[in-house]
Amino acid sequence: MDEQLVLGERARPLYSAASIAALAGLVVALVLGWMLDHSLRRFFFAYVTAFVFFLSLVLGALFMVLMQFLTRAAWSVGVRRIAEHIAGLTPLMAILAIPIVATVALEHGTIYRWALPMSAATPQAIEAAARGESEEDPVEAAATPSAAELSEPAQRVAPTLDSITLQKRAWMNPWFWIFRVVVYFIAWSAIALWYRRQSLLQDETSDPELTRKMQIWSGVCVVIFGLTVTGAAGDFIMSLDPHWYSTMFGVYYFAGATLGSWASLIIIVAVLQKAGYLTTSITVEHYQDLGKYLFAFTFFWGYIAFSQYMLLWYANIPEEIEWFNRHGATTMSQNVSGWSLVILAILFGQLLIPFPGLLSRHVKRRVGVLVFWAVWVITFHYVDTYWMVMPEYHVIGGHHVTIVSILVDLAALVGVGGVFVSSLVRSMAPYNLRPTGDPRLPESLAFHNI
Repeated sequence: MDEQLVLGERARPLYSAASIAALAGLVVALVLGWMLDHSLRRFFFAYVTAFVFFLSLVLGALFMVLMQFLTRAAWSVGVRRIAEHIAGLTPLMAILAIPIVATVALEHGTIYRWALPMSAATPQAIEAAARGESEEDPVEAAATPSAAELSEPAQRVAPTLDSITLQKRAWMNPWFWIFRVVVYFIAWSAIALWYRRQSLLQDETSDPELTRKMQIWSGVCVVIFGLTVTGAAGDFIMSLDPHWYSTMFGVYYFAGATLGSWASLIIIVAVLQKAGYLTTSITVEHYQDLGKYLFAFTFFWGYIAFSQYMLLWYANIPEEIEWFNRHGATTMSQNVSGWSLVILAILFGQLLIPFPGLLSRHVKRRVGVLVFWAVWVITFHYVDTYWMVMPEYHVIGGHHVTIVSILVDLAALVGVGGVFVSSLVRSMAPYNLRPTGDPRLPESLAFHNI
């Protein structure tokens, strides 16, 4: 089939531009973050937000690869290679996690206020924890800003190990946390790189046994994936507030990750075709199925988001509802913070608007319109990630919101995104953009929606 399948040297300008953006973004974020807070706490929260956002795209792509083999899907063979390359960036994400891990190892509580030495606990807190009781945490008491407070600097409250956090010390232990993170990335990297290597090997050998082997292991890998993603969501995001917990949070992060990965896959495929690649391998029939998944996970994310909020609201447990209160889910009788507007934007931007927008079959078959919705969805996926992380900065770092603080967030996003794009382009450049040796490729090329 006469079509371009290898990026080769044509990828070099994009790789160079992304590398420059990565360096510039991270340097700007670091400098501006230091200007706002010499402890670099503002920089680290912007960095964590960008990190967990791009990590979600990698993990969503890994799930897509595993599910295609688990279900023995043939339609997706033409687009699967791109997802394999995205999933193959897990070792890169492990490297990008090093600054976050370092803050935990140093036990300064820069990001995670539970990551402190035992000397940070007061005798009263230790006694209360031993009795299984809770005490008022001065950090938590200053955690929920009003609308007026959001525009004024607030006094920094020193993090401490309160009694509730001490009761969770067996799990929220700096070195045990680091051990778990290492296990997560080893598991993800082993799975992603093995599948990518087998798929590339099949390009050379056309051995159908490789497909059978990947199908056999996909079930076990999905179980490992589910357990590790749930743990990682809790360790990287939920533990920003050591008091809060939700048994559904791992599923919530997974839903957003999968939604974001399908959106990114649509965008990348469209960009490649615009540049003259995969022009006959991927047709409007494939775009329609990509759109189906984007629509399905839009609904799934909304279902999980509502279920988590409803169950925690119904239980009305102080340690649980305080997190939502601080993140803007307030009632009319309470002070409404700026996060209330953000949570409304997420509700409409990630569910109520794209749900009807993606409903029609005709939308999914019009590439330009589908790409518009993919860009829309991935934008609000970042807003959702920002909403999960950034309110926890205001617990200790103050409530002052300025243009500079927003620039720190954007620079960190560009910096981590530049690393992501440059690494992805470099990974894709030498290889075929579709699995040429997959025995189901002819079925994929002839795919037609009924």
